[in-house]
Amino acid sequence: MALSRAGLNKSISFHIPEKLRDKALYNAKKRESLHKFHISSRPLSDNYEYIGMLGECAVSLLLGLEVDWELRASGDKGKDFIYKGYILDVKTARKPYNIIREINKPHGDILILAGINEKLDTVDLMGWEFDEIIQKAPYKDFGYGIINHYIPVDKLQEINKLKYIK
Repeated sequence: MALSRAGLNKSISFHIPEKLRDKALYNAKKRESLHKFHISSRPLSDNYEYIGMLGECAVSLLLGLEVDWELRASGDKGKDFIYKGYILDVKTARKPYNIIREINKPHGDILILAGINEKLDTVDLMGWEFDEIIQKAPYKDFGYGIINHYIPVDKLQEINKLKYIK
């Protein structure tokens, strides 16, 4: 992995079982096909839907929630899970240096940062933050013409604290 994350912000690693990875890959391909010609679709990396779904799988394992496999023509609008009344939005990246939140785009109440390994079988849940806090954070273009608020991974709330949120 390009970024050594051992002990960073007390992240939690999840090996995603093969059966769950297969289901995520199948559904990711269906999502990519569904969104392929949409104006709002901006695939920024290979396997972007699959990588995102693997992050969602890790959150489901952490919190005991079901992954939402439903296909939505207009996307999920930042709603990956509902947990204790909060809408959770999982952001998964190969290089999870920051949690990023695009300006003027719908997001959940809480954003969770996940990092994926190169084999695409292990996900590190790095941390989380409330969207209202992220919206007050600095913003910039990370090189794709998209302006994002961002918070560095070491400034996020510990992932384990999410289980105890009220």
